[in-house]
Amino acid sequence: MFCGFLILVLKPVQGLTCNQEEEIQEELAQEVTVTLKLIQVYVTDNNGTAIADLTKEDFELKDNGKIKNITDFERHILSVPSVETRGQELTTEQRQPRRMPRKFFLFFDFAFNDLGGIRMAKEAARHFIDTQIDPTDEVGILSYSTHRGLELHEYLTTDHGRIRELVNDIGIKEILGRAGRLLDEQQMQLMRGGEWSVPDGVMGALTARIDRDMRGDMMRSGGQMEFRHQALHFTSSIKDMAKALRYIPGYKHIILFSTGIPNWLMYRTAVEATPQLNKVNIAGTDSSDMRRRYEEMSRELAAANSPVYAINVEGMYADFMQREGRTDFQRWTFDRDQPYAGIEARNWRGITSLSNLAKDTGGKYFDNTNSAEKIAEEIQTMTGSYYVLGYPISEKWDGKYHEVKVSVGRQGCKVYAQRGYYNPKSFNEYTDLEKKIHLIDMALNQRPHMGNYVNLPMAVLPYESVQRSMALLIFNASEDSLGDVVGENTEIVFLAFDENQNIVGMKQFSIEDPDFFRGNVHPYVILPLYPGKFECRVVIRNADTGKGAVGSSVLFIPRNSSSGLKLYPPLLLKPQENAKYVSLGGNKDDDDEAALAAIFSFDTHSFSPLIGAITRDVGKVVVLMRGSFANITDAEVKLYARLVHQHSGEKMPMDKSFTYEDGIFSLEIPTAGLQPGKYFLYLFGEEMQTHTKSNVHAHFVVK
Repeated sequence: MFCGFLILVLKPVQGLTCNQEEEIQEELAQEVTVTLKLIQVYVTDNNGTAIADLTKEDFELKDNGKIKNITDFERHILSVPSVETRGQELTTEQRQPRRMPRKFFLFFDFAFNDLGGIRMAKEAARHFIDTQIDPTDEVGILSYSTHRGLELHEYLTTDHGRIRELVNDIGIKEILGRAGRLLDEQQMQLMRGGEWSVPDGVMGALTARIDRDMRGDMMRSGGQMEFRHQALHFTSSIKDMAKALRYIPGYKHIILFSTGIPNWLMYRTAVEATPQLNKVNIAGTDSSDMRRRYEEMSRELAAANSPVYAINVEGMYADFMQREGRTDFQRWTFDRDQPYAGIEARNWRGITSLSNLAKDTGGKYFDNTNSAEKIAEEIQTMTGSYYVLGYPISEKWDGKYHEVKVSVGRQGCKVYAQRGYYNPKSFNEYTDLEKKIHLIDMALNQRPHMGNYVNLPMAVLPYESVQRSMALLIFNASEDSLGDVVGENTEIVFLAFDENQNIVGMKQFSIEDPDFFRGNVHPYVILPLYPGKFECRVVIRNADTGKGAVGSSVLFIPRNSSSGLKLYPPLLLKPQENAKYVSLGGNKDDDDEAALAAIFSFDTHSFSPLIGAITRDVGKVVVLMRGSFANITDAEVKLYARLVHQHSGEKMPMDKSFTYEDGIFSLEIPTAGLQPGKYFLYLFGEEMQTHTKSNVHAHFVVK
């Protein structure tokens, strides 16, 4: 939330050299944005119970050691719906968006996991969604697998139904077992009927269990090297992700479902040092310096305010199998006649890596519990009550880290606050993953977390072509409307989402010619769709600076009728010469203007789409409406229109007649007598032979 801006320009200080003066002037002349910084804070008593009655005066906040004046204060106590009230319509208060809602990422690890662990992970995730998620919570889904690496399946969203569906489906193709199964001869593929097929030459058991013989074979085949390679790739990927999460405000709680990286990769076993100690948490090093890299990853997550709640699903599955009266939960034990069997068994488990990750990031480790309910309730207890403290800062685009410390004057309080935040940095310093998340944030989020963007008006119009439903997406992309969003390298992305927020259409383009945006240019794309309700979006981003523009519009395509009249939403035009039309999805050899004119017949040299607001002196608005007549010969159509001024409610019937040519109905609306404000245009039609009726509407704004 931006409160304004301030440009500081000071006179040179006497007694400095010319070079010193130039350096100071260059630093002070930078534009400094005064921004409201929001910090999330959790406060508990010594027993871990949330304290929810603190006031603004109870808090003291320091930013880089300086006490700040807390100007904004919010208290949030999330009440989870009871079993009786679940599914009921939400209250107005429950629907109200929070300035800083809770954020969760459900993180499924498929590399250091097995079939049983994945099964329990999905069960625990579903329970958490069903019982602990507040309507305002934003939830995303991440996964890591040996073949695909780190994947962002769903960005932060309040569409919890979609999140649950993704949890149900996730893992069908990502189940690749532990990292050691990367060995080429040990790759498994899912067969029909849920059975596994194994390529010729695979050694070891044909189940998710890795027994002693298989481990021995893996060691002989270079399994250690494969484990180490995957562990290094895992830590590198999560470290990069953490850097991208820095710029999303507030806490990003990561619920990790994994069995952990085996202890032998990062910790010397006691049997190697002093067997009588019977311990495994002794510091050790290897040629890859695995432990140091893992700890660096943890520090990056902590700096990004992303505590990890590490759930060891191996322990969950073990208890589940024991509860079912089966013995597979003993899959990690060795023969009891082997020396130091307990130590060696623990050496293959990931308890230490998971518990250290949770501790170092400020989260919590959950081990050996068969209760998804207890885990969900404990995470809810830790995150459900929090405060938001706001204070103004002079924000610079230098990427520097600010350390934040929050204290409470009341006795017996434990404070858990964000450790700090990063100033924004230049877009050209972003990593590839950061740029990807930045684009996803613009394209998918109704309230982007990683910056403010230009609002881009657009028109989305359905029509029918050769018995197929199509949609025209068009917008104005002139330099005057986009400003410094356009540059030497500009990206344009068209997206269409169905009612379940699935991406059903996407086209992406890179524009490397700045002249593309010179003049009155209208890029457009045509997407084949089907009957239903859609949200269409266009995203423009300067690939060098990250500045962007986002346009969004709702589209409804009715089902095809076997007979009768069907009207389609109209294209509104304004008189304007020298408009330029560019089809981003067509053949380069096609005439862009002719292609558009084939859909809506109009003089492209004299008119341009009415996208955004107009002034009264524009003269007129031209309305072009496509219509279809299924199984009607010599159709006779009666049309009428009504214009309604939103503010006054005044209704203005359109007296002039429609004209019809080449399947297009047209109407002209004079603008000289229109008052400023928003107008709704309603168009009604009736086919006189079949008495079928159809109606559509549009709107425009007069300044």
